[in-house]
Amino acid sequence: MAAIMEKQRISKRRRNNSLKPNNKSAGFNSGFMSEFRQKPVHIKKKSSISKFKSFPMFSEKSEPKKNKCYGFSIPIPSAAAIAVVTGTIVIALATLNWEGIEISIIPSESDNTDQMITQYAIYGISGLFQENPETQSADSANELEIEPDDPHGMLVTFEWKQYRVQRGDSVSAIAQRHNVSIGAIIASNEIQNARRLQEGTILRIPNIDGIPYNVQRGDNLSKISASFNVPLEVILDINDIKSDNISVGETLFIPGARMNDIDLRLSLGELFMFPLGSRNITSYYGMRKDPKTGVLQFHAGVDFRANIGTTVMASLDGVVSVVGENWLYGKYIIMTHSNGYKTLYGHLNAFSVKQGDRIARGRKIGEVGNTGYSTGPHLHFGIYDRNNKLVNPLDLLK
Repeated sequence: MAAIMEKQRISKRRRNNSLKPNNKSAGFNSGFMSEFRQKPVHIKKKSSISKFKSFPMFSEKSEPKKNKCYGFSIPIPSAAAIAVVTGTIVIALATLNWEGIEISIIPSESDNTDQMITQYAIYGISGLFQENPETQSADSANELEIEPDDPHGMLVTFEWKQYRVQRGDSVSAIAQRHNVSIGAIIASNEIQNARRLQEGTILRIPNIDGIPYNVQRGDNLSKISASFNVPLEVILDINDIKSDNISVGETLFIPGARMNDIDLRLSLGELFMFPLGSRNITSYYGMRKDPKTGVLQFHAGVDFRANIGTTVMASLDGVVSVVGENWLYGKYIIMTHSNGYKTLYGHLNAFSVKQGDRIARGRKIGEVGNTGYSTGPHLHFGIYDRNNKLVNPLDLLK
């Protein structure tokens, strides 16, 4: 018997919903108990379910009852062995009162035949069934479902983490390491120039992707929710807000929000473009000796050497606010941009725009000259921030 049972196991299947007789395995009404064979039943490789021939003790012409079907097929080598197994199965079925289940024995990878027989004897047929892996997966998935009272999946408590900038760090690498956006790092730390991140700087990093927002005059929670396209309930939960009252200057964290594209590109140095095709710098931003007197003075921009008549382009989309001329910059143009920044183009030879013109980034606005306080043809280029303070153009130029 050990040789026959060696590669066999129980497989549980659901009952066919049809009321017709099941022809895939022999049932109690199909002549199963009429005859025993001493030789093992030959099992075809194409099918894992064995069938028994009908036995004379049951009438082959009798109509099977159209009710619940309890069936199983099992290849057994001897009458004694099959009697033991059959008795165990019948008792188990009668005891558990399983309905609509077919039972068949199919080849198994297990080599422990004695253990399998013991399972039959002690636990009956139920001891050989294993839990369906698909059912286990489904149950596990149900355990991970979002609670009904947490429709946005925001049960996590918002908090700030600290990070010390290491040598070789970049904003993008830090953001990726903490699974937040680049804008979340820049906005949370008000980084003006992401390309000049200093080693040892302590950054605060949110444990949820998003950006902080300072409440402005006239703001309310509904307006803030709509402007960032973030559900009001999420903003309330993350900031632990108990009422609709918010104060001007108060900082809220807006989960999932993104930085303004202009401010992001500005910090990354991808906003302003060089106003000339060439980048031959003759004088940098900061303290320098005056080219005429030799006196140490502050230089409020960057000088680019170029021939007279070279095209000068708008460094960023904006409106021409001033087209003028003075003793210092000669002929000059000032443009105002939507982010509050201003750009100045000095020592021009000619203008190609007039005051009030809306100019696209990269469009021609004038030509290089040698007008004003100048020792040769060049372009003086300066940038003022939204507070009208001078900044180093090279920190913002792409």
